[in-house]
Amino acid sequence: MQNSLKSKKSLSKKKGFLFWIIALSLILVGTIVAAIAIGSTYIEAGEVYKVLLSKLTNGAIYSDIGNKMTRNIIWEIRFPRVLLGAICGAGLAICGVLMQCVTKNPIAEPYILGISSGASCGAVAVIVLGGVSALGISSITTGAFVGSLISGILVFAIGTQMGKTISTTRLVLSGMAISTIFSALTNLLIYSAENSNQAKSALFWTVGSLGGAKWGVLLTPSIILIIVIVISLIMSKSLDILLLGDDSAVVLGINIKRIKSIVLISATLLTSALVAITGAIGFIGLVVPHICRTIAGSNHKRLIVLSSLVGAIFLIMSDIIARGLFPPIEIPIGIITSLIGGPFFLYLICKKNYSFGGKQ
Repeated sequence: MQNSLKSKKSLSKKKGFLFWIIALSLILVGTIVAAIAIGSTYIEAGEVYKVLLSKLTNGAIYSDIGNKMTRNIIWEIRFPRVLLGAICGAGLAICGVLMQCVTKNPIAEPYILGISSGASCGAVAVIVLGGVSALGISSITTGAFVGSLISGILVFAIGTQMGKTISTTRLVLSGMAISTIFSALTNLLIYSAENSNQAKSALFWTVGSLGGAKWGVLLTPSIILIIVIVISLIMSKSLDILLLGDDSAVVLGINIKRIKSIVLISATLLTSALVAITGAIGFIGLVVPHICRTIAGSNHKRLIVLSSLVGAIFLIMSDIIARGLFPPIEIPIGIITSLIGGPFFLYLICKKNYSFGGKQ
């Protein structure tokens, strides 16, 4: 009798999870079409759908839809931007799940190791010191990526004593210290900017934007995102056990040093690749995992899948608001994610039945 009840309960959970996957996938598709349609030049959703199908099937379906300018706006400008939003939203949400699990800290996020501060310092250094005029806009991305990697390596080396130990407290404190140092250097660079345009560009980058999206920059973060998702799903059972505590994990045969090292390296690499392109977009890695825990509980396999979908939807919708609130001025997307995410996070905290582990 008990086995039958457990079987029915498990089946019900699987059906509920499948429902959320289908529902969120449909919402994501709708959000993508809406984000492409909305802009300084409004394009009908039906035309967006047909142009995308035409391009994706190389003209086999709906060939020569719309005029050339409309097709270029959709395919060359707005679609790469929306895809970057989906990749970045999903990636930051997954990194948030991983960091919260490893640190067992409900307020941990992808930037807890100072990666965003390192990226900001690298990007601002390129902007202020004149690297943009010499090497082009891609030099900002390169500078940000190098800065984030330096930050990540320093935190990992100091916080883990070159991999000898995985102390959560030491790791977090190292991240805070490195973040403070890079933030100070960033502010110093902005203060020393020769003109207001440099300072404005630097400040705009530090709060995030999807404006640098183009087809050429999507490949690397896409590949890294897929690899991290696969690794996370493979290790999902170990991540579930880590929440029980390090001692319990060791008793159950989990190599916590190896698991935590893999998670930290994966999250650092993915966050570095994303921040290098978009800048520091806050609150996604903090809020989205908590939203998804109300549905998936502490099951990391489900949590990772749901977080990737919700993170993508959340960032694309935030970008729609950032572009459409005060047209033609574009508001830095980090401001929008914070304005939406902050109150929602407070709502979750105020819920009497909410806890870090979620539903079991």
